[in-house]
Amino acid sequence: MSKKRIKEIAIQHFNRFGYEGTKMAQIAEEAGIRKQSLAYHYSSKKDLLLEVYEEVVQEEQQFVQDFLGISTAGDTLEQRLYAFLLEHKNRFLTKPNVAFMYILSFMAPLEVNDFVLAQYRTYLGTLKKEVTALFASHVGIRLSPEEATLAFVTLMDGLDIQLVYETRQSYEQAMAITWNVFWSGIQS
Repeated sequence: MSKKRIKEIAIQHFNRFGYEGTKMAQIAEEAGIRKQSLAYHYSSKKDLLLEVYEEVVQEEQQFVQDFLGISTAGDTLEQRLYAFLLEHKNRFLTKPNVAFMYILSFMAPLEVNDFVLAQYRTYLGTLKKEVTALFASHVGIRLSPEEATLAFVTLMDGLDIQLVYETRQSYEQAMAITWNVFWSGIQS
């Protein structure tokens, strides 16, 4: 059994049962290995979570850099940012790793809270850097690139609440309303 498969199973369990409800014995059983074999790779559930969370954050940072950093000819700033929000929603709904990252960032167990917050802040730093660069290269925005980025990230945070605590439909409804307010509000 590869460590990759163990991590995939662990993410599924963390998403389904939460940190407290996830049991190493269940992960080992689903992976088709003995608990002692799992302990060879990860001495504790905490160690497993820390490794998995760090890797997931790095994957999402790469996604942000790739998606926002790519110069797509013909796409306006509005189209790129809107497309990013749509892709962000789709990734949350279809990729267990992404759901894991966001859910854990909102509800981190006390035992790993500091680590999760530090990792999530690195993700936010990457997101803000890429969005700020987009705004800096665009004219017609009445806010500074940093202010426009703060407004965008705040919009995204509010929409993430819909994904974590509500439904896809509530996300889409909130996005339809708040996007127009956001975009109108930052225009010159």
